[in-house]
Amino acid sequence: MEAKPLLFWILGTVFILFGAMIAGQARADVLGATTSSFAISLMLSFILILIGGLMWITVAGVIRE
Repeated sequence: MEAKPLLFWILGTVFILFGAMIAGQARADVLGATTSSFAISLMLSFILILIGGLMWITVAGVIRE
């Protein structure tokens, strides 16, 4: 296996990890959290999970060839 697909696989894992950590800790009833900050944190976690999944799909396509 080459280094580039392995790097993409590990980076995708890190992105999904951070996205899941943010989504798991996001709560609207925390003191000082506004509605917009809560929505931004959920949007950020969703985007991180999507980027990580995209990297995994890219690696799967490269390995298949």
